Formats: sequence, structure tokens, C-alpha cells
Amino acid sequence: MSLVYPYDIESYIKGKERLVIEIERKALAWYREIGNMPETEHSTYIKVEKEKVYEILSSPEGWNAWFTDDTSLTLNSDGTGDIRLGWSDLGSRKENVEDSGKILKAIPNKSFIFQWSPGESRTTVSIKLGKYKEGTLVSLRETGYSSSEKDLAACLGCAVGWGEALTLLKVYLEYGIVCKQDL
Repeated sequence: MSLVYPYDIESYIKGKERLVIEIERKALAWYREIGNMPETEHSTYIKVEKEKVYEILSSPEGWNAWFTDDTSLTLNSDGTGDIRLGWSDLGSRKENVEDSGKILKAIPNKSFIFQWSPGESRTTVSIKLGKYKEGTLVSLRETGYSSSEKDLAACLGCAVGWGEALTLLKVYLEYGIVCKQDL
């Protein structure tokens, strides 16, 4: 006798993928009805100083330590630059994913703002760092998606993904644990 969901991981993954497809379909219909795309916003409290958070966000070694597999990043003295984010064997489909864009503004220990194109549109990701309790409040906001089907799928994926990303960043910085292989 074989075990079925929730004990069989293959059934669990397939069920989760079907649920995501259904949510995307319903969300697309809703967004077309209301006529505008949402903005993604996430915040998390990390019990380390903002200097350490900024150090991780402003270097390819930092991104690759907790989130990506093959990021390259060039940061100019004026706070602009280029960023390329890369993942290998991502998700249940084991896809290689790469995206790149411009760093619009990096202000040491305050913010890191870049653009990329996870869907059809170029979106802006703004990560702001603020002093909070004995650590840092990391606030992320992504804007710029259109109402196309490809952008909607990307928006929903990134809305979930950025929440997971901030959790990975927190766990990495507070405890030194790397969980990105679980994505």
C-alpha cells in the first residue's frame, strides 16, 4: 500500500502546483476586472545591524550566500550599477533562471534599489533598511507590473518569492543557516 498526500512528496508538490495555477487564473480575472496591478510589499525584522544587511545586499558573494547561485553585481561610486541574479535547479521544475537589470540607487546602510524583468515589464525593487529595536527593519517593495498574463504570473511568483527571500535573509544573518537549496 502506498501513502498518498500529504505523506507522498510527489503528490504534495503536484497538488501545490495545481493550487498555484488555479490561484493565478482567479487573480488574473480579478486584476483585469479592477484594472490595475498591485504592488508587492514585505517587511521583516532582522536582529543584526543594518551595516551587515547592506553588506550582504551590495555584493554578489552576499546574494549567493543566502539566495542566489550565480549573481554578479557591479556597484559604481555614485550608487548605480548593474546586477544579474542567477539560480540553478530552482523549484520543483529544477529550472535555471537568470535575470538582470540596473542598480538605480544604492545608499550604504539605507537602501538598495534595482530594476529587473521577471515578467514582460521592467519592475523596480526597492529595499530599505531602518533601525528597529536591536537590529534592522528590512522593507521591500516591488512595482511596475502590467496587467498582462505573463506579468501577472511573475507578480504572483515574486510576491511569494520576496517573502521567502526575506525569511531566508533573516535566517542566514541571524543564525548562519542557508536554506536556499530548499527553493
